[in-house]
Amino acid sequence: MQLWLRALGVLLRIANVVLLPLIRFVGGPRRKTPFPEIRNEMLNIPAVDLAERIRNKELRSEDVVRAYIDRIREVNPLINAVVEERFAAAIEEAKKADQMIADMQTIWLIKTYPLLGVPFTVKESCGLKGALFTGGSLPRAGIKASSDGEAVALLRAAGCIPLLVSNTPEYCLSWESYNHITGRTLNPYDNRRTAGGSSGGEGALIAAGASLFGVGSDVAGSIRVPALFNGIFGHKPTADVISINGHFPFSSDEKFRNFLTVGPMCRYSKDLPTLVHIMAGSKAYKLRLDETVYTKDIKIHYMEDFGFNVAFVPVEEEIKIAMYRAVQFFKDHGLQTERAEFDNLNHSMEMAMCTLQSLEDVPNMFDSRENPKEKHSLLLELGKSLIGRSQFTLAGIVFYILYNTKHLFSPEDQQRYLRMKDALRKQLIETLGTEGVLFLPTYPTPAIRHYDSFGHITGVTYTMLFNALGFPGTHVPLGFNKQGLPIGIQVVAAPYQDRLSLCIARELEAAFGGWKAPK
Repeated sequence: MQLWLRALGVLLRIANVVLLPLIRFVGGPRRKTPFPEIRNEMLNIPAVDLAERIRNKELRSEDVVRAYIDRIREVNPLINAVVEERFAAAIEEAKKADQMIADMQTIWLIKTYPLLGVPFTVKESCGLKGALFTGGSLPRAGIKASSDGEAVALLRAAGCIPLLVSNTPEYCLSWESYNHITGRTLNPYDNRRTAGGSSGGEGALIAAGASLFGVGSDVAGSIRVPALFNGIFGHKPTADVISINGHFPFSSDEKFRNFLTVGPMCRYSKDLPTLVHIMAGSKAYKLRLDETVYTKDIKIHYMEDFGFNVAFVPVEEEIKIAMYRAVQFFKDHGLQTERAEFDNLNHSMEMAMCTLQSLEDVPNMFDSRENPKEKHSLLLELGKSLIGRSQFTLAGIVFYILYNTKHLFSPEDQQRYLRMKDALRKQLIETLGTEGVLFLPTYPTPAIRHYDSFGHITGVTYTMLFNALGFPGTHVPLGFNKQGLPIGIQVVAAPYQDRLSLCIARELEAAFGGWKAPK
């Protein structure tokens, strides 16, 4: 146990309580007008069904793309999620898709372009050729991607049409999507609350019905936390199955591929297997997504939290209740359910941090293009940020301060926590096997207020641990709390068993309703 780390967590929680009145004040008033209703039914069709209807000439890709463009223009002033759009190019690509459908045989189109004519959106950090690629960092302002990220390229090769790149925090280093270039993305269910991060722009657009699905990335919950906050589905795949090539920031350390993942976010669970299969490219065979999964054979393990730790943010009762309802649903349908117990979960924060801190090449937002040798004092930048004078965001600066706490771990402690992590990984694999999944919170609370992430920073332990372990995890929406905020759970499977969590996600969507539009 690292007393200094737990003391830091406690101090942040105390500061959060003290500052909460100020946070509520600076977060502004709640929007008084209803969120715009989705009036065009084309916006409510899952991607796989939409592709089929476009192929069958029941719908035109151009009409679908224009419908999404109209919706984006309608809601983006309310959520501020768009970094840069490419609407004119998307319309031209949709026209070409419609012409291809008129000229080609349907069977050939299904095999070659399974999602032909279907629009999607891209987190700015994932690389879309010709679009802004700043990582939300002022020193990178104006930089554009010279090529598509590999996952984006595979979706385009499958016939998908990108509409825009969406907002992300600086260097993807926060669970609130804010940067000094685009500003702050707002939650469509409550504008006083964050859409999450770092894939918060995607989460807000998808939840608002302004995107059908998007490409996100996840280094510590950056797909799953925004999926929770926005009431949608988000899948972090098994490590190093979907390529992270073309992502910014990037690391040359091979271990980075086991920590950062790229994955899909969407409104409908039935789209997830197809999206994961396409985005995985030549490695898709490892996930065996084409195999039939029998829900009755899946064993449900569950836990409501990681045990008592004074630094941890407690899991809210309504999230626990939602999980118990999900467990009971499967129990009532004859599945085996069992409360899970694993060793050393109260040390999960230390295990996850030591894994991250073991990376030898961590991208540095302080590196200057103009003057690579320029040095920045973290404490000086922190002081400048607190008075609004730094070109770097407070969240980014705090991350590098936390990263440098690795010097407070002795080499012996670091190795001890890494061995602890390896033992936990083995225990989880033995328990889950090829037929088990684990239900647990994605995050301890629903969407937090703007500026409130520092006091809740230990909450990401529930997602970050599985980045450190390389396990797949799917966030599944399970309705709303009494305040009208989305709640849900994370469904984790053993490595390469993604199909199990995806199967459970679809069953839970059918039982509990899945995504519901903001009102």
